[in-house]
Amino acid sequence: MDAVIKKIHLPVILGALLLFFGCREPFSPELNDLNEQILVVEGFIEVGGRTTNIKLSLASSLYTDTSDFPVPGANITIFAENGESWELDTDNLGAYATDAFLPENETYTLTIDLSNGQSYVSDKIKPIESPDFDISFTKEDGDVQVYSNTTGNDEAEYFLWQYEETWLYRTPNTSFFNYDKVTKEMVAIPLDQLTNRCYNFDQSRRVILEASSRFENNRIFQKELLTIDSLSEKLGIRYRIKARQYAIDREAYIFWEGIRRNSDDIGDIFSPLPSAVSSNIHAVADPDEPVIGYISAGKSNERILYINTNEVVPWRTSINDYFGCVIDTAATVDYEEIFGLLNFTPLYEFCENLPCEGFFYSTEACTDCRLRGGVLQKPEYWKDE
Repeated sequence: MDAVIKKIHLPVILGALLLFFGCREPFSPELNDLNEQILVVEGFIEVGGRTTNIKLSLASSLYTDTSDFPVPGANITIFAENGESWELDTDNLGAYATDAFLPENETYTLTIDLSNGQSYVSDKIKPIESPDFDISFTKEDGDVQVYSNTTGNDEAEYFLWQYEETWLYRTPNTSFFNYDKVTKEMVAIPLDQLTNRCYNFDQSRRVILEASSRFENNRIFQKELLTIDSLSEKLGIRYRIKARQYAIDREAYIFWEGIRRNSDDIGDIFSPLPSAVSSNIHAVADPDEPVIGYISAGKSNERILYINTNEVVPWRTSINDYFGCVIDTAATVDYEEIFGLLNFTPLYEFCENLPCEGFFYSTEACTDCRLRGGVLQKPEYWKDE
């Protein structure tokens, strides 16, 4: 759940349930209403042998530019009704996790003890196992839509989805050489170090919810996870999406529906509209102290889908950063000026006659995909065709 809450300002979350319950009158808060930083608890208790991840941060007030501050140094423990307990490990950067096997048929409570002495405890949480699901895609009006399909049951009626994206893209020009400014010579770049192909990443940033009871036979068909706009580089070569489906209870659904309505109705998840917030986590010393977040438990499900550009033809990728990328030629006598002083990037030799009399060149922005935020190293999970 952390991908959605992580960068939401306090006023957004505080305003979410206000919108859900229908009150839309303008509200101008007193400064003291939002002057304190409030604990944000994000995550999901995974049962049945999967990794549980919890993140702690402090939400900023309406009057600061920073969205949140990680909270390290806390002790987080999960208690089962049978008396067992599991303490989460931490990276000391506000992230906490455990790979311990948590039984599926138990009821759990989460406790948080901060380094400043404040303590928090969750309501009792009953795990819900997510049913199986699949993901698919269609191409309509030039765009590609990615969907989830699942069937609810008596135990699992409410669903929440999140996803992570990875895609491969390339630069319009490829540099096979570097210019050594000291020796004034061209040095060939090893093929495994070329900078023309990169992997980039993104994740879901909106709340995706559905209730299976709204549909015949509890069948949720083609619940849209995202739309990939036509011309997007994501589908220029090969694209991967990993979707995760959570089954949650009605109270958690209400919480997330409030967040969703705030972002969808106002059009900006950072919109400042304060209100009371409902959470299943409470301060021990002061139950009225506001806490942001809703922790659920269960066994989630995960599905992975790859899409190749030949599956969505015709698809023409358009990257604004590469508009105006040109190739020119530099004679040998001009190397020091072109590549040494002006910092153009050599591509490959220009050989109308032998010996070759120069080099083709372009700009670094048109030859190094890392400048657009990507990485050269292929992720371990990535599968080629």
